[in-house]
Amino acid sequence: MRGPLSSAARRLARVRAELAERELDGLLVSHTANLRYLTGFTGSSGWLLLDDDRAIFITDGRYDTQAQSELPHDAGFELLVLHDQLIAGLAERAAREFAGRRLGFEADHVTVGERERLRAAEETVDWRPVLGLVEQVRAQKDEDEITLIRRAAEIAAAALADALPLVESGTREVDIAAELEYRMRRHGADGVAFETIVASGERSALPHAATSERQIGEGDLLIIDCGARWRGYCSDLTRTFVVGQPDARQQRTYDLVLAAHQAACSNLRDGALGSEVDAAARRIFDVEGLEDRFPHSSGHGLGLEVHEMPRLGRRSEERLRPGMVVTVEPALYFPEWGGIRIEDDLVVTAEGAAALVPLEKDRLRSLPL
Repeated sequence: MRGPLSSAARRLARVRAELAERELDGLLVSHTANLRYLTGFTGSSGWLLLDDDRAIFITDGRYDTQAQSELPHDAGFELLVLHDQLIAGLAERAAREFAGRRLGFEADHVTVGERERLRAAEETVDWRPVLGLVEQVRAQKDEDEITLIRRAAEIAAAALADALPLVESGTREVDIAAELEYRMRRHGADGVAFETIVASGERSALPHAATSERQIGEGDLLIIDCGARWRGYCSDLTRTFVVGQPDARQQRTYDLVLAAHQAACSNLRDGALGSEVDAAARRIFDVEGLEDRFPHSSGHGLGLEVHEMPRLGRRSEERLRPGMVVTVEPALYFPEWGGIRIEDDLVVTAEGAAALVPLEKDRLRSLPL
């Protein structure tokens, strides 16, 4: 009696079903995150050529032993190790064994030079550019993936809790970022999911501020946006604080962002469009005439990459499904004053959505001087 299929075998089956929907005979996978998702391979050099019943993994000699240990046996992978001219060897294999077939390649991830090398097989292979095929499958996470993302979020939240008591007037942004990244490592992270953002005072009005040597002062707003990577999966959490006691404008702005966050979260449900979630947040700001102070989308998918499908933006026509993990991050930014952003990681369920970690946000937290 056969046991349950591995994650790789289940995921290959889902991709093969999508190939049939797109009338493709096979697919050449090159994007690192997609390779890890389908094969478990964690190296930096690999390609996967698959059709209905074959899955040929191509890598170079540096990763021979690693690939043999990481590729799951029940998924039927054939390992091809080439010691030079990887793409040329791949093209030759495709021309020989996939003659007359319509094969997709990941147009977003194949370079112009790589595409030119693949042309060597075009006399026999019909190469077709495809967009987002594996990413679409990746958008719905299985329970194992949700567990890994939750752990990544727990690590980031724990590191933030550890670092906050060290913040005081005169502390530099870079010192806080360094402490956060150190604490994430201490809590077991593979590393950071992205470059940590610590932005204070007027700089908090920059949505993707580069952490600087600015010293934090009394009355400053302080945005901290951090994420850990755990076994390849990412988290992405943002909280806004004030050094000292908040003034009326800071508190009022925070309350508006919190209301927008709650409105977006209440619209996270099976079948909802990403644009509907985004619109729910924007309506809160529209009433106050502040919609133009919110220049980015309300959130994005999260997984092996920190930005994945689905997108929660104005024009997003992607429908949410159970198992999708998303961030919700409404914000308001005012040049020469500052900004406020609140971001949580949530999983869509049949009943709505649930936050992956409990992290306080019901008030604008004051950091003591």
